[in-house]
Amino acid sequence: MRKQYDDFTQLKLKDMSKSISDMTYKYINPETDKPTVVPANHYEKILDQVTEKYMSEITSRQFLTIMYNQLSSLKKEDEKYFQEALLCIDLGLNPKDLRLDEQIALDYTSHFVDEKKGFEKKNFHFLDTDIVDTYKNAKSDSSLQADFIRESNNIENRENDMFRDKDYERSER
Repeated sequence: MRKQYDDFTQLKLKDMSKSISDMTYKYINPETDKPTVVPANHYEKILDQVTEKYMSEITSRQFLTIMYNQLSSLKKEDEKYFQEALLCIDLGLNPKDLRLDEQIALDYTSHFVDEKKGFEKKNFHFLDTDIVDTYKNAKSDSSLQADFIRESNNIENRENDMFRDKDYERSER
């Protein structure tokens, strides 16, 4: 059975971009109660970019995934040492060099975290609430999101211009 995706991947760049624009248009924004308009040339610019440029983004995401998986497995293996290691990293302490007062404070803090986690349950966050609140606010702040996307687009455009200039220089030789 042939799917729409199979046909989509066979399209040329311009047609693919128009198709994505049409799909986006079908989304009715619940706030404005109107279709979402994104010009086809927006998608065309994105799809026409050199894939090498995205390798660093893919690599970064893979690295984050690897770190996440490692930390998650360490946490599952022994949560007490995991928490204490995070505290040491955050406080700039080397576990090999801990003084007695630091060892006592680390152990006391570890017990405090366990009690807090038991009391707060799902509302517990190991990170400071300011950090968690900053994340939540950044995630829901559409103007911040728009500013970030604009800046990212500007950087991408400058990089694309530089890449095109290099290609142009090579073709003249």
